[in-house]
Amino acid sequence: MKPLLHALVLCAASVAGQATLADTTIRLGGSEDASRTVIQVKNHMARLAHAGQPGHVLYDRARHVAIYVDPERREYREIDQQQLDQYAEIITRLRRQLEQLSVQMQNLPAAQRAFIEQQMGIPAGGLPDLEVMTTESRGKYRVAGFNCELQVLLKDQQPIGEVCLATAADTGMSEDDFATLMAMMNFMRDLASTTQKMVGELGENSRLLLSGLHGVPVKMKDYVSKTEYHVTEVSRDEIAPAIFDQHLAYQKQDLLLDMPVR
Repeated sequence: MKPLLHALVLCAASVAGQATLADTTIRLGGSEDASRTVIQVKNHMARLAHAGQPGHVLYDRARHVAIYVDPERREYREIDQQQLDQYAEIITRLRRQLEQLSVQMQNLPAAQRAFIEQQMGIPAGGLPDLEVMTTESRGKYRVAGFNCELQVLLKDQQPIGEVCLATAADTGMSEDDFATLMAMMNFMRDLASTTQKMVGELGENSRLLLSGLHGVPVKMKDYVSKTEYHVTEVSRDEIAPAIFDQHLAYQKQDLLLDMPVR
């Protein structure tokens, strides 16, 4: 489900014209045909769907809940902020314990240590260090009809990607739609941060979520994978409410943290 994060890092993307209607549909494209993503916002609900993926993600700002919907299996899962905070606390504690165990195993024979690491699910050589990034402004540009500021993402002082950010005022979105998308982005930032504590290294889109940058991503490029994402179309046509609540006819499943965060 990783491609859905392409939508999250661009979820507040550029919108042309006057904000006269509450509904917003944003279509995103990239360097690959399979990267097509559609984001739809109506009132306090947002929906993200990616080409080639059977499921989609909903975010309910009124309840502060993210929902992963699987139409093929006719089921869905929810996670709210309280549950996410609880998981973050558990994972932080688990990582601390695994780090202590790795230190204690330093003097064990290599074969014995490898066996214990395998049984405990610890990566060979111990848990990876948490990836730390910095950013650097590279001036103002105009992308997709909007003025934006180019920010380069740096890892160990080496550039690994870039994003051009516009201010909220430049988007032309209704305040309500923009608030819904920003709430979703903040929620997924917390989810990405929780995941990073176990995997260490970040996916290309999680890097943007955790970079600390604020604004409206109009365009993003990853230097390593050579992928690029940008706004391709924006519509203010009315959206049928049914697309946001059709999952209620499905079976609700217990929460599993397999939602797209990388």
